[in-house]
Amino acid sequence: LMWRAGFGPAVEQLGDLSGFSPKQFFKALVKASDKKPAYIDVADDYLKGLIMGIEEVGRQQKKELPQEDRKKIQQKNREGVRNLNMYWMHEMVNSASQLREKMAFFWHGHFACRNLNIFYQQGLLDVIRRNALGNFGTMLKEVSRSAAMLNFLNNQQNRKDHPNENFAREVMELFTLGRGHYTEHDIKEAARAFTGWAANLKGEFVFRRIQHDFDSKTVLGRTGNFDGGEVLDILLQEKQTAKYITQKIYRFFVNEKPDPEKINWLAERFYKNDYEISKLLEDIFTADWFYDEKSVGVLIKSPVELMVGIQRMLPMKLENEE
Repeated sequence: LMWRAGFGPAVEQLGDLSGFSPKQFFKALVKASDKKPAYIDVADDYLKGLIMGIEEVGRQQKKELPQEDRKKIQQKNREGVRNLNMYWMHEMVNSASQLREKMAFFWHGHFACRNLNIFYQQGLLDVIRRNALGNFGTMLKEVSRSAAMLNFLNNQQNRKDHPNENFAREVMELFTLGRGHYTEHDIKEAARAFTGWAANLKGEFVFRRIQHDFDSKTVLGRTGNFDGGEVLDILLQEKQTAKYITQKIYRFFVNEKPDPEKINWLAERFYKNDYEISKLLEDIFTADWFYDEKSVGVLIKSPVELMVGIQRMLPMKLENEE
């Protein structure tokens, strides 16, 4: 339980392990993760000042900056993303909110996003950590409106008359339904609903009405003048979304070999509970079958899980954290 619902027991907890039941420990993990996480801000003052300057000048394009400045921006962003990784890893090691950070680690993989803008990455990580144990629908909508994801999946180029399908495809294939549960027509129509979704330089969501397609669309058999938010609601109404997410969580926390009967039972409850993540985790971590011998010792730790777990158990300092 301590390794699956967190990053392993801290050395000072070892003496308590035999005194409490797994259900009591799980309750303690939930309580310790109640607090809202603090926003992690590691962005360099140089970048903050530069963005303020660009905004004051107006819509100055990045390409108009001298090459030396562009190189410095890239370097500062790379350093910022590295520092963000290290800061979050320290949180995983030292935070009492083990369940939240472990679940955020899962969602960080689920909503995979490569972007070297430190402001965008900080914003996305904040969305994931704040919603890690909350409502999946809420998190899906916030992630979909994040500057990091909109830029990564080219939705800045998604305009009326010239729709870009990348964002709509990934939302269906990776974030909700899973491959094979939608058609190419569904993607084309959904892409039209996301036209005009963009972000400004500071990473704030912007809806560009002039670029949005307000005409009728048909997505998964439903027809209307849908916008992006309504398409996400349609995806959440599909029971396949609950099943896809449940199966992924089961494979991450329980066993890489899916148990269809257990997954169907969990997914049905997840759907009826309106995608409340904490209730799904309670169903998993308080179930007797979670401790079945066939699921003990079968998950291989990722490098992050291994390194964080070692640091929680041993008094140590990494000589080179990079």
